[in-house]
Amino acid sequence: MQLVALHGLLDFALSQSLAGNADDRIMEGVVILTRMIGRKVRCVTSKILDGEGSGCD
Repeated sequence: MQLVALHGLLDFALSQSLAGNADDRIMEGVVILTRMIGRKVRCVTSKILDGEGSGCD
């Protein structure tokens, strides 16, 4: 669920950027969201490959 929310925020930030509404805060948000999504994907992938049933925070 968190990945879906992070993806939605990233989509919004990128669409604002492409529409020409980008300022430093939006671009910083894009960088932060991209890093957070990457961490979540790595965590979920690791849990799946290790066969653990617990989720990632």
